Amino acid sequence: MDKMKKLRIFATAILVMVCALMPVRAQNAAGEEPEYEYTFNPHLFIQAQGGIQYTLGEADFSKLLSPNVQIGLGYEFTPSLAARLSLNAWQSKGGLDKDWVFYNLDKYEWKLTYLAPSIDAMLDLTNLIGGFNPERKIGVGIFAGIGMNVVLNNKEAGEVKDDYTEKATGDAYNDPALSQQTKDNIAARILPYYDKKSLFFPIRFGTNVDWHINDNWTLGLEFNANSIGDEYNSKEDHNHSIGNSDWYFNTLIGVKYCFGPTYDKKPKVKMIPESEAANYAPACDPIEKTDTVVVKEPVEVFKPSLYEEIYYEINKDKISGNEKYKIRRIIEFMNENPEATIEISGHADKATGTAEYNKKLSQRRADNVAQALKDAGIEESRITVSYHGSEDNIYQGEDMKLNRVSICTAK
Repeated sequence: MDKMKKLRIFATAILVMVCALMPVRAQNAAGEEPEYEYTFNPHLFIQAQGGIQYTLGEADFSKLLSPNVQIGLGYEFTPSLAARLSLNAWQSKGGLDKDWVFYNLDKYEWKLTYLAPSIDAMLDLTNLIGGFNPERKIGVGIFAGIGMNVVLNNKEAGEVKDDYTEKATGDAYNDPALSQQTKDNIAARILPYYDKKSLFFPIRFGTNVDWHINDNWTLGLEFNANSIGDEYNSKEDHNHSIGNSDWYFNTLIGVKYCFGPTYDKKPKVKMIPESEAANYAPACDPIEKTDTVVVKEPVEVFKPSLYEEIYYEINKDKISGNEKYKIRRIIEFMNENPEATIEISGHADKATGTAEYNKKLSQRRADNVAQALKDAGIEESRITVSYHGSEDNIYQGEDMKLNRVSICTAK
């Protein structure tokens, strides 16, 4: 199988993978409308990956497989666009096709070690096509980049060349059945470069499939193809089937961690169509005309109010990123209504923990909300804090976790 045919197989496999997963993404995007509105937060991420590499060459496929690792540091600017600085490393392999080697060499394959830093531009096709939705579990993306490949150790190629050189000077090389042109071609193409160049500048592109475990952790599968100079595998391509480029392909599995809250969410406001608004208006009796003088009762002045429930994970007292929009809403209300005061009541669920522990936990929950308001400039005199532990649980059964709450009433 020549280089071009092998390259087509790899490119086709990657394309099929992407196309196969596109319906999954479309289905998620076109499914049930989410109950929340999401705001993307730009953030840093790190990656650690490991897998296998195939270096394109004339030797058998299995002889050109080698281990591969990659670490990366990146930044997601938008839901669809990110940049990554990565370091790919370990091993590449080279080999000779025994069909055109005229000497009984001791070894036909060799390996080399390398480091390859690169920078990639990454495009998330899932968010680009289906819109940003962090509840979606599967995502597909593509990327392209440039970098350097520094060969650290290539001594095995030198051993193969020494073996070849020694045997080429023997009787076999003087075989009259070999033309001078054949001898010249063999001498020129087998390992002429193994000790002459150690720095290359590959161009790479690929695709990735991600499974989002939670808001911060992602498990991913990545394919990348790297085009590099013809000297990389220490010999020339004797078929010259794809110009003067060598190629290596990596298949990697790994994890990605995103720093901080990657998004904010708030309940989605459901708009009522104007044509249906009349169905929601209160029924009114017809107004009857009368000459009777109506004495108007004093109108009570309307006082605005706000009610929020800030929920917590089990045994947690810190306000999560998904609940912080409620704090912002309380601060806005208190600033817009300078006469308003707020009561903060901390609670814990009685299904977990002792009564004494839950009392302290509920106090920390209420105090953290109060502190967040004071940090935003709300006067302490306008804030009242109480805590009830697990004594006043409102919810029962499957909803017990909703008692892990700070209830905030402002008016």
